[in-house]
Amino acid sequence: MTAPRRSHVVVALLALGALLLAAGSAGWAHGEVSTVLGAREVSVSGASAAPGVGAAALVVGAAALAAAVGRRAGAVVAGVALVGAAVLVAASVVGFLGDPAAPLEAAAGEISGVPELTGEARTALWPYVTLVLAAAVAAAGVVTLVAGRSWQSAGRRFERPATAERRSAASAATDERDRAMDDWDALGRGEDPSAGADGAGTGTGPRA
Repeated sequence: MTAPRRSHVVVALLALGALLLAAGSAGWAHGEVSTVLGAREVSVSGASAAPGVGAAALVVGAAALAAAVGRRAGAVVAGVALVGAAVLVAASVVGFLGDPAAPLEAAAGEISGVPELTGEARTALWPYVTLVLAAAVAAAGVVTLVAGRSWQSAGRRFERPATAERRSAASAATDERDRAMDDWDALGRGEDPSAGADGAGTGTGPRA
């Protein structure tokens, strides 16, 4: 099976990072709090309920950069970072789902001064979507680790012709400088530098 190209992996990682940021900015839980003016709706976003999601999104973006500019070492760093980011996202989401009322009660305390809800906390679908994204990030990390080997070998194949071409250009430039110096010396001796190897030419030779 052919390994995915570096550009495809980088684009996928950038998309995953953007999706994580979008999921973190959405409302994850909703509830009601009692105030002097009556019941009021309160909600919390993923960034507040599970701060690890936003941090993991930044890690995914950094991993995409490492995969884009690095070779084997960059792929290894990116792959390990992606797996770690996936674990961080999963742990944050599971922690939130274990007690979704806690961040809502904290938000209720800021509104009414009493950290208490008047009803049950309602959880949205976004935490579960984020868990799916965490699995995708982990899979991308494994792909980056495996595909990074082919990226390295491809880089070496492209380096060798480029190095040979640079050496050929440098050698040609050196030969041209040597030829120009020889022509200048010939002119100084009164010879015609355009004469062929058999000595034919219009030069008169050295003067007495």
